[in-house]
Amino acid sequence: MAYMIQQITQRLQELNTLLIACQQEDFSFGQVLPLSLFYRDFNDTNSLVGEATELAKENPKELLQLSSSLISESDKYLSLDKDGLQTVDFKAVFEEHLKPFEHRYEEAKATATKLWQTYSAISNRLDFVPLDSEEYTKLSAECDTKKSEYDMAHAQTGQLYKEWQQERDRYFCVYCFKPMFLDVLVERLRGIAGSIIADINHMQEDKP
Repeated sequence: MAYMIQQITQRLQELNTLLIACQQEDFSFGQVLPLSLFYRDFNDTNSLVGEATELAKENPKELLQLSSSLISESDKYLSLDKDGLQTVDFKAVFEEHLKPFEHRYEEAKATATKLWQTYSAISNRLDFVPLDSEEYTKLSAECDTKKSEYDMAHAQTGQLYKEWQQERDRYFCVYCFKPMFLDVLVERLRGIAGSIIADINHMQEDKP
């Protein structure tokens, strides 16, 4: 399993490639998602510091190389022209992404509502039809069929609502994201990597 510092560097490299390739008008949900996920996944830098502390004891040479790579990718990110990113409406991009999920749910809900209305109408008619009549037998069978159709449609509606909400919760980080968050995080990551290098060099200088 890769160290966290490796994961951070790899994903930052991917962000740099993405930002170089994208123009302002090109930012789709799929393209802004990695930016917001990077911030969500690595905003808490305490785990990185803890891992680095242990790795410095086990393999300081490897940690030195990994930290240098992180600084390199951080410098590349910080040097990029990200003006186009500043004008992206992340809330609108997020809401547009959710529209198909909401639309499927609303369609299923409308279908289920119509089936319930049909079933209720037939059920109400049954109350006024003699139990031993042929009409009652026919309406009763039709009522059972509509109730079964409604139950299936209702279950489908519930599943689609669940999928809609799961998608919303899974990627809500896009809605909340601002480019300045990522700038600050990368600056902080670069600072941590720089401190790691300084500490390792200091440790090596102190060795007899």
